[in-house]
Amino acid sequence: MTEKTEGTDSRLVKMIVFAVGEQEYCIPILSVREIRGFEKTTALPFAPHYVCGAINLRGVILTVIDLAVYLNIQPLADNPRRVVVIVESKNDTVCGLLVDRVIDMADIDLGDIQSVSEEGGSLNGLVLVNQRMIGVLRLETIVGQLVGDTVAE
Repeated sequence: MTEKTEGTDSRLVKMIVFAVGEQEYCIPILSVREIRGFEKTTALPFAPHYVCGAINLRGVILTVIDLAVYLNIQPLADNPRRVVVIVESKNDTVCGLLVDRVIDMADIDLGDIQSVSEEGGSLNGLVLVNQRMIGVLRLETIVGQLVGDTVAE
């Protein structure tokens, strides 16, 4: 399918692709613990505006981030396909990401990611997959802001 040249940038990573509003994003599949249907969350007082609440996952209380609010995107209205992607960051923080729908999985060559001028932001870059522009999220930045970590790149 795709011929790879010898180089340090050429490394395939399996990513899960999901939609938030009309835009598609992806994160490494190895960061994903599970995907569950969206259920009513319990409100968390004094939480950041992008936190929609907490859920009980088999006895563990997890914070759920509404990615549409976090990324300042208009979510799809009356969407029964909304799901929570349970993720674990490199520092072992587990939380949920509320997305409009999961689309598929893709093998992303890290060398194909085009950087964006959003230094220190939540978007690592953009990549073209099957003629679709997909944003590559920095999971560590998103989760780090939730738990108050400073993320060094």
